[in-house]
Amino acid sequence: MSRHTRNDPEAPIRGRAFVTGFARGLAVIEAFGAENKAMTLAKVAERTGLDRAVARRLLLTLVELGFANVHERRFELTTRVLRLASSFLSSAGLGAPLQPFLDEAARAIGETVSLSVLDGTDSVFVARSNIPGRRLSYVVTAGMRLPAFTAASGRVLLAHKPRAEVERLLARTRLIRHTRHTVMQKREIMAIIAQARLDGHSINDEELEDGLVSVSVPVSNRSELVVAALNASATSAHREKLEGEIVIELKARAAELASMLP
Repeated sequence: MSRHTRNDPEAPIRGRAFVTGFARGLAVIEAFGAENKAMTLAKVAERTGLDRAVARRLLLTLVELGFANVHERRFELTTRVLRLASSFLSSAGLGAPLQPFLDEAARAIGETVSLSVLDGTDSVFVARSNIPGRRLSYVVTAGMRLPAFTAASGRVLLAHKPRAEVERLLARTRLIRHTRHTVMQKREIMAIIAQARLDGHSINDEELEDGLVSVSVPVSNRSELVVAALNASATSAHREKLEGEIVIELKARAAELASMLP
């Protein structure tokens, strides 16, 4: 069941202006992901907690609008959904110039570069640029979600939230061990997040996948509010480079990107 449809005692009370049907439609879209690219009606209903008849009407509406298609009773989102991400990027001042910026940064750094934002307890990747010929086993894609308390991007974004807010989120989060390196102690995670604020960056050393290291730096807007994280990922063989010159380069690129924001 989607977290958006659970009876959460901490969820805000819905006012008269709240449109339940619209919220349910968004929940259906969010139900799809890397491990659920194509789903039956029954699966969508299960993941969202919606009645099958309601889920069916919502799915068929998405098909009618071109946001999804159906083949052999399995529904799948179409690329039209990317328009929603495009609208977000444009409203944040990260529209057309973003991809060329990331492409140039990736070429200069020589590693995969991405941009992510915080969504609750998830770090969501909104754009990325890969290096041709450079293969990582953990492939970052637009729309991909990672646990914020484990990912470098999430930690650097959480570092700029009030500590009390971060502690509340962490208290409600179920931590998952991805590798033998994954930090599971909440006190240690809070210390890592605090250090990320002091350092101006966060490094993830094989906590999400063996052999994968990544670094993230905050991106601020002109009001000096942190709105995103700029990230670079590499294999563990490039750890020394990532912890040294790439961190410096990413911070310079983040400053450049900040000047592009409203």
